[in-house]
Order: sequence, then structure tokens, then C-alpha cells
Amino acid sequence: MSSILKLRASPALSSFRLDKLKAALSGTQYARVQTEFWHFVETAAPLDADQSAVLDALLTYGPAPEKEARGELFLVVPRFGTVSPWASKATDIAHSCGLSSVRRIERGIAYWFGKGLLGKFSDADRVRIRAAIHDRMTEVVLGSVDEAEALFAHYPPRPLARIDLLSGGRAALVA
Repeated sequence: MSSILKLRASPALSSFRLDKLKAALSGTQYARVQTEFWHFVETAAPLDADQSAVLDALLTYGPAPEKEARGELFLVVPRFGTVSPWASKATDIAHSCGLSSVRRIERGIAYWFGKGLLGKFSDADRVRIRAAIHDRMTEVVLGSVDEAEALFAHYPPRPLARIDLLSGGRAALVA
């Protein structure tokens, strides 16, 4: 039986990158921002204590996580249906370390934006934040850590379809 582990990790952005993000969000009203990596691990079977220790050692890097994050979560992960280059390498490393039951490891960045006493973000603020923190071509922004389980959804391939553009033209493509 497959399971998904959700593991909180180290702070994601350096102070330089945080400053750059703050400059990009200069018109947005927020009181604070905190970032951290999250790892999502799909396993074919539950890990035993030794395997969990190996996985923990592999995924522990950088400074220790900061205090518990507060604010509104914007979780940036690879687009659903794709496997990131980071995931390919991390999964290969896990297999080389004897973690054969690990199917895939993905990584996301959690951005916690706080309004402080200012209240909730407007829809326009959320749009500006999303635009500043992710690449629309390769990433999606989620509202909760639990939504990241969709990274590991398995779909059967769809049958091949052929479109005769030479005889049907644009109308065939539209249809």
C-alpha cells in the first residue's frame, strides 16, 4: 500500500532572496514572510525505523527549521503530472542508499505571508503574491500541504488520437 509522507524542512530562502521577493511585492500589504522547504515522499510500503533514519539523514540539510510558521500559506510545488529534475536526482540517491520502497521524493517551498493586525489578503494581493513566487510554466501554488498529495496521482495513459490537419485544417484541430 502506497503512502505519502509530508516532511517539514529547513528555511528555503536566504536573506538576499527574501529581500528580492520583498522588492517584487512592494505594492502588496503584508507584515511578514517566512519560507521553508517541504519534502513529499511517496513510498510503496511503510518505512521501518532504519529506513526512516536514512531518509531523515538524506533530507536534513541547511539550518534547522524556524519556529512554527504563521500566516497564509502559499505552497509552491512542481506542476501536477510532471517529475521535477530535483525529484529525479533525489529519488535516485534514495535508491542508492537502499530505500527501494521510496517511489519518488518531491520538494516544495512553503511561503507563509502574515498580515499582522491588517486582516486578510485581498484577491488582488493573492494574485500579486502568486505571480512573484512561482513560475506558471513549471509550478503550481497550493493552499495547503495536504493538496500536495496530488503530485503522486497515477493516471492511465490516454489512447493515442490522430488529427488530420491536412484535410481538416483548423476546424479539425478545434473539433
